[in-house]
Amino acid sequence: MDEILEKFQVRKTNKQKTAFIEYLKGRLEKSGYDKEKDITIEEKGHGILKSRNIVVGNPATAKVVFTAHYDTCAVIPFPNLMAPTNPFLFIGYQILLTVLLLGIATLVAYPVLRVTENALIAYYAFLGMLLLMLYYLLFGFRSKHTANDNTSGILLLTKILETLPAEDREKVCVVYFDNEEKGLLGSSFFAQKHKAEMKDRLLVNFDCVGDGDNVVTMAKKGAREDALYPLFTEVLQKEEQSADVVYLCRNMKFMMFPSDQSHFNKGIGVCSLKKGIFGRYVGRIHTPLDTKCREENIRYLTQAMTGFVGEI
Repeated sequence: MDEILEKFQVRKTNKQKTAFIEYLKGRLEKSGYDKEKDITIEEKGHGILKSRNIVVGNPATAKVVFTAHYDTCAVIPFPNLMAPTNPFLFIGYQILLTVLLLGIATLVAYPVLRVTENALIAYYAFLGMLLLMLYYLLFGFRSKHTANDNTSGILLLTKILETLPAEDREKVCVVYFDNEEKGLLGSSFFAQKHKAEMKDRLLVNFDCVGDGDNVVTMAKKGAREDALYPLFTEVLQKEEQSADVVYLCRNMKFMMFPSDQSHFNKGIGVCSLKKGIFGRYVGRIHTPLDTKCREENIRYLTQAMTGFVGEI
């Protein structure tokens, strides 16, 4: 088991994130990176909304940007199911969760109405319960198990950085985004700060790449029109032949994958999916069941991405 999976699966509080940042700097230093010159911490905000993006390399001179979010979620009693290749399943599940939250708030408000016989008080009880549940989903008790979401993504980024030959490292900028779970705050901050550099830069975002043997890349129109895109898919297809994965290439027109690539014109989202009777999906995340990170997926994507960079 990699040390990131073993010791750093919880990265929710500022203290836990600081511990991970210091660990990552030390680890990358062992692979020849200068932790003062090559690694930058870009910071915005305060308190629970403080974002600290870890930037390895220079987005202004890099030919491609690889990203993943390193913050982790609150634990919830039901999984945050994603089905990027099946929008009807994804939307249906979100509606089900909305109905569940509204139902719980109603169960709280109804007895309040019966006791007080005051509709306004019952309304405030309903609203208060709803806001309390939404707050918990964002800021609640930390999840101790984040193997797929998104320890798999940051493990992959780290493996890519460690595997890249010294002569290829200047071609890549790697960004560990903060606060994806709170509404893509870290990537929004990065997109604003580096707007000029990222306008025509291909960005590949890895989110939940550890559970499931169907690896899917979902490219926005701008990414598909980029000169590097054919090489990107070609390398993934080539590496699939000797890997225990199935590679799926899609576009973002009808995809439902709300992750950090959304802020970038040439963004590509990458995740791994399980296959079930209702189609391909990401399951178990945001729950104590998020314990799966396939070594095959990390190896496949590491080899493919380092190969891609080497051919640029």
